[in-house]
Amino acid sequence: MAGEKAVFAGVGHHLPEHEVSSTDVERRVYEMAQFQLPAGLLQKLTGIESRHYRSDDEQASDLALKASVRALERASIDPADLDVVIFASCTQDISEPATANILQEKLGAKRSHVFDIKNACNSFLNGLDVADSLIRAGKARTVLIAVGETLSCCIDWRITSKDQLRTGMSGLTLGDAGAAAVVRAETNGNGRGLLPSAFQTYGDQWRLATVLGGGSMHRFAEEYSYFSGESRLLREQALKHIPGLVQKVLANIGWRAEDVDVACCHQITVDLVDAIAEMCGVPAERCVLSVRDCGNTAAASIPLGLSRAVDEGRLYPGAKVILVGAAAGFSVGVVPLVW
Repeated sequence: MAGEKAVFAGVGHHLPEHEVSSTDVERRVYEMAQFQLPAGLLQKLTGIESRHYRSDDEQASDLALKASVRALERASIDPADLDVVIFASCTQDISEPATANILQEKLGAKRSHVFDIKNACNSFLNGLDVADSLIRAGKARTVLIAVGETLSCCIDWRITSKDQLRTGMSGLTLGDAGAAAVVRAETNGNGRGLLPSAFQTYGDQWRLATVLGGGSMHRFAEEYSYFSGESRLLREQALKHIPGLVQKVLANIGWRAEDVDVACCHQITVDLVDAIAEMCGVPAERCVLSVRDCGNTAAASIPLGLSRAVDEGRLYPGAKVILVGAAAGFSVGVVPLVW
């Protein structure tokens, strides 16, 4: 029914069993390339203590499935009642068809329309925006947005010099995770639901973070299948563009930064989360921090944060929440909502 808005019904996450410390990562770099990172450097620079890596037989759709099952349980919704399933992730099971088809089969969501959305680390936020649009247009009532990130497949361990470390450091922060959210239509919602959001893209910065293989430019050569990022320049872009967009969105809905009860943002390093929170005026303790023990989980980071906030009892009816995304491209997005 047109005029309805999207309200969160349930969220969930899943972390693979294999936990890898930053010391383990430093050790593996040495084993693979005989390049010795100073002990403790990775944790010192990023604040990341550990992250999780998938097993060899664990696919992106498997991580998304486990998170989706949890989200649906929390929402008390049967997979058969889903109208739309969106797989929104950096990684995927296969190139064709969309991984959403595989997830639909595993989940048993037989009557749903399914498709993938891929926009680097903003994939989930874009999927949420599409779900909101479908609900507002009366084309869907119940939508699952699922993320399955198998980012450990994209790490280039062949670091042999300080110059390679400059572009390879971003890969060493990556962690695997699944996360999912169910949104459904509500006419009133008692003030709950998604509020007007905003997205901006600066496409001339696309070279700052890439996986170059798999397309017409480089096809499927292994040397182009790894993640490469300019960490310092990406940080500059985040600090340049995120605070202003957050302030614009908050002003548009009549909130002040101190009104925000919970903030879930894409997370690359601990200090970047703190810096952005400070620039936005949001108290750091209201940010849900996952990067310390999960690493950079790309598109999973925001729904992972929401799921953890539920686990920790930080979300309650009426809580004011902002979701803040940043992604390779360079793109940013801010979605405010009332829980």
